Amino acid sequence: MPVASASAPGKLILLGEYAVLEGAPAVVLAVDRRARVRITAGADHNVLDAPEITTTAVPFSVDPSGNVSWFGVDPATTARLGVIEQVLTRFPPGEPVRIETDTAEFHEDGIKVGLGSSAALTVAAAAALSGRRPELATVVAVHRAAQGGRGSGFDVAASLHGGAIVYRAEPLEVLPLSLPPGLQLRGIWTGHAASTTGFLRGLAALGPRRAALTPLTEAAEAAVASLGQDAASWVGAVRDYAGALAAFARSTSLPILSGGHRELMALAADYNVVYKPSGAGGGDLGIAVSDDEEALAAFVSALPPAPVGLLRLGIDGRGLALS
Repeated sequence: MPVASASAPGKLILLGEYAVLEGAPAVVLAVDRRARVRITAGADHNVLDAPEITTTAVPFSVDPSGNVSWFGVDPATTARLGVIEQVLTRFPPGEPVRIETDTAEFHEDGIKVGLGSSAALTVAAAAALSGRRPELATVVAVHRAAQGGRGSGFDVAASLHGGAIVYRAEPLEVLPLSLPPGLQLRGIWTGHAASTTGFLRGLAALGPRRAALTPLTEAAEAAVASLGQDAASWVGAVRDYAGALAAFARSTSLPILSGGHRELMALAADYNVVYKPSGAGGGDLGIAVSDDEEALAAFVSALPPAPVGLLRLGIDGRGLALS
């Protein structure tokens, strides 16, 4: 039976969250946790095997208009299948297939952490179903549709391209970056799950979004412009953006620094380490940055006990892999 397989990495956002929604740049890192998709053609009927979403294989159909029907699942499970549904709508199989997905690497101790599993799954599924490398604009649109029209696409870009990138959503642009020697980065799990979609709804409820985000977009532009070839400039850029993000949280009353981030920022400052949320905030992931390896090690050693913890992450330079 013909088989196609694809995998794509997750992400950490170094700086630019929220501001990226208004066209400001974001610096994003692809990390070595991968979503994997395997397509086997020649099946008797279409079926999806997605163990991180549902414990049983799910039969499905795709009509000539691209409408997907799932069989034998409840509405809650159907909602969780939204990413695969949007990919199938855009890249319908020409014959019955078995789709197997694996996003286990995006979990720690059975809890999903916010490393961009849905974006990585979107990229890998689109490539496996189409048999080719998809265009960035296409997979950004597919992923956004699965999120109800929300999201900038920086996580999709990291999954597709790999490495470190500067990403802009308006106009859509990706520029590769080289991390400077001596830059130390650590991903931190706060122990509190958070909903990015919920925070985006809260942002939309603020009223004129552009006005609320103007100081943050200016900070993102300045931070990216200040990145040099030395680690100290990167640490300074992240420190400046972390300060702007904290000011944005205060001015909007969005709970970006809740869920453990505020306490971790204070702890990091005691060790001359920069810490900030990586993503929407409210818990989930943070990132610690320093050009002093010993200081960063001391901060990590001082982290509160579980469920807070260090994530074992490396930079993934490959991006999408298709075979």
